[in-house]
Amino acid sequence: MKLLISELKTTLQSHDTLNPKLFTDKKLDPEVWQALNKIGKEWASFANIPSAAIRDVIVVGGNANYNYTKHSDIDLHLVVDKKGIKCQGLVDDYLQSKKQLWALTHDITVKGQPVELYAQDFRDPFRQGQGVYSLKSNRWLQEPEKVKFNSRSPEVVNKVRDIQFQIDSLIDSKSDDISAFKQIKNRLKGMRASAIEKGGEYAPENLAFKELRNRGTLDKMNKYLRNLEDADLSLSEGHKKCKDGKEWDKDKKKCVKKKRSHRAYAGGYWLSGHNHSGDTGEEGTGGDGGGDGGGGGGE
Repeated sequence: MKLLISELKTTLQSHDTLNPKLFTDKKLDPEVWQALNKIGKEWASFANIPSAAIRDVIVVGGNANYNYTKHSDIDLHLVVDKKGIKCQGLVDDYLQSKKQLWALTHDITVKGQPVELYAQDFRDPFRQGQGVYSLKSNRWLQEPEKVKFNSRSPEVVNKVRDIQFQIDSLIDSKSDDISAFKQIKNRLKGMRASAIEKGGEYAPENLAFKELRNRGTLDKMNKYLRNLEDADLSLSEGHKKCKDGKEWDKDKKKCVKKKRSHRAYAGGYWLSGHNHSGDTGEEGTGGDGGGDGGGGGGE
């Protein structure tokens, strides 16, 4: 627990000034503005978003606030009229897919900070207290508020410990339970969105999510899950697809009942019976993203 508190202190931060790599006297550096504007236009072209549908390009998230760290993305959002994009009924899925494809095929940084792209509807309200900087008008649409938070908060520490345990237990036991991983992801996504809506950027659940992301835990889980899904969809030579609850035994060359060598807690139930009585059972929070980055653009 002492090690965890120490690590939390180094990753979750609050500053008295905005990121000096990006801002001078609370105004976006001209060189940074030019680079971000160019990236925004390139992504709009990549995603086939018509210029008439684009209302603005904004910077949000940790790097538009006082809680940035070395891990923080530059959250660059195109503010669009989604009704002006020809993909009715599928526009959100389409834009999310374009976002993910862009992330897989590009590795762009500005002053050493990775740039995360997203498109949000102009009707979506800005979260209270969140900094929102407009590239179009080169000014703040909403200035960030300075908020002090306790990175050693037991509530944050316990949430990180609980979710870290769930993920590590599944991976260390070489679990092939895709549904268990998806349940954790859905919990993280739903709870983070709810936490931000009710408590803002500094809600304990959102801070726990950021700590897990900063540690690389979420990336590790997403990579492991992708490998499981790829393996589930693949059919290798001499391999037979087995029914749920069974797996292929290459030595016996037949389907056998799955065995779990380790028990892990996920999504509010026990996958197999690990004694977890010493843990709090508190739930965490999170989202995809870039993670699952996604809507709202956190730090």
